[in-house]
Amino acid sequence: MPSSPKVVRYLIGGLVIGAFWYINRGRPAWEEALRTVVVFGVLMALLKARLKSKSVDVHLVPLIASKAALVLVAAVVQECVKGSVDNAALFVAIGLGLAVMLLGPVGDGHYFTRRVAPGSANSARAFQ
Repeated sequence: MPSSPKVVRYLIGGLVIGAFWYINRGRPAWEEALRTVVVFGVLMALLKARLKSKSVDVHLVPLIASKAALVLVAAVVQECVKGSVDNAALFVAIGLGLAVMLLGPVGDGHYFTRRVAPGSANSARAFQ
């Protein structure tokens, strides 16, 4: 079971990415996807700089790649259902937010790890 702070982080992250997707609903889906990935990448780079002093490694490549894959799927789904659903961006934003909330804690150990002090017997553990 994921720890409570981790669940809260991904709950907030899911709400933010879903809201960001919906706010940009007037743009083409590919532009929306690119904008979302770029903003997310910048935010994660800032987070990495902040957590460096707390001995937490942020693995940007898998983190950004997984979000880019989610956003790409969201863009494709939005384009596919645009003609058959009144507000496709709303449904896609909800799905994207739910995907981040539910899948984020599963991959968290691949994205964030604690640096272990030299000489310590413990290996790097997932950021709690």
